This record gives sequence, C-alpha cells and structure tokens, in this order.
Amino acid sequence: MGHRPATDRYGFRYRGGENTRIEAFTDAAFAFAVTLLMIGGGHVPNSVGELMHALTGLPGYAASFALLCLFWYAHYTWYRHYGIEDGRSVVLSLLLVFLVLIYVYPLHMMFNAVISLGSDSASSRSPRDWRKMYEIFGIAYASMSAVILLFYLYALRLRDELSLDAAEIAVTRSGVARWAVQAGIGAFSAVLAATLLPDTPSWLDALPGFAYWLIAVASIFRRRNLQRRLSLIRPAA
Repeated sequence: MGHRPATDRYGFRYRGGENTRIEAFTDAAFAFAVTLLMIGGGHVPNSVGELMHALTGLPGYAASFALLCLFWYAHYTWYRHYGIEDGRSVVLSLLLVFLVLIYVYPLHMMFNAVISLGSDSASSRSPRDWRKMYEIFGIAYASMSAVILLFYLYALRLRDELSLDAAEIAVTRSGVARWAVQAGIGAFSAVLAATLLPDTPSWLDALPGFAYWLIAVASIFRRRNLQRRLSLIRPAA
C-alpha cells in the first residue's frame, strides 16, 4: 500500500486521517446517486436495438458523473485538509447529500438535453422547457456550490484553532473565492433563464448555458492570484 502524502501540491498539511463515519456516509450517498444515474434510464436492454439506444445516453451519464465527482472530491479534499468533524461540518455534509439526491435527475436531464441538441428529442422541447431546465440546473449548481463555500468559510473562521499558516490561509481563501464564483454563476444562469421573455430571439436561449464558461475564465485568474500570493509567502530558495 502506497504512503499517503502529508501535504498537497501547495504545501497544505493534511489534518484529516482515516475516513470518519460522516465521510463514509457521504461517500455512500454519492455512490447511490451515481447508481441512480445508471438505472434511471430504464430496464436492462433485451435486444441489440435497446442496447444501442441505451448507449446513446452514455455522454449524458459521463457528464453527470463528472459533475458529481467534482462535488464529491471537493468534500473529500476539505475533510483531508482540515480534519474537522463537529456539529456544523456534519450538518453541512448532510445538506450536501440531501441536495445531491434531490438534483441528481435534473442534472442528468439537463446534460442529456444539451448533448442531444439537433436530434428529434431536442427539437421537441420548447424554449420554455429549455429555460425551465436551465433554471433548475442553475439552482442545483448554485446550492451545492454554496454548501462547499460554507465549508471553506467555516475552515477560515477556525484558522487559529487549526493553526493554519499564511500559505494555508491563502489556499483556504482561494477555496472561498472559487466556490463563491461557482455559486454566483449558477445563480446568475438561473436568474438569466428566468428573466428571458417568450418573444426573445432563439439564440438568447443559450445564454444561461454559456454563462458557465465564466467559471473557467475566473479559475485562471484565481489560480494566478493564488500562485502570486504563495510566491510572496514562500519564495523559492
């Protein structure tokens, strides 16, 4: 069995040890959500035609799986970094699980709809359907991101109790910024979808989806800012 590193790539010390009960429960809930994605499409295929039809949903499943992994890994990393297990962190973990299990189907539906653009199923959806899906997706993304944001805000509040050094505080603040941006963009996309008028040009219907590209842009600036701060705190020898 390989040796677990004591720090991450930024030099952040891992304070979490073996999996706690709440971590194990959260892992199981995410695994159950992934299972729901797999069985949500229907029954086991009985013919080659049914099998080929089932495989058409693979890209949507992969995208949904990746998004669930994003939030699972954020939760996993937070516990490894800070090792906090108290009443507030347990409540936040349970809230995250609650939201994941609620929104697992809407997330899958949204990804399937986007990937199937140009097909007959996509053409059958009205602009109102697309706006409603964007609203639900935005609310789901914003609410789950907000929970991870609350995790990082809580860790920042306990920086003295955790004996975080200057670099670790910088990484924690970067985590706050990251998840604040993601929650804000999810909320912005949902509001944008809700405010689009029925008689707006059809190309405007895609704006709530394109809003998520802002996450990648913001991530570039956030990482550069973090690297600059760390270089000032821990200059290369």
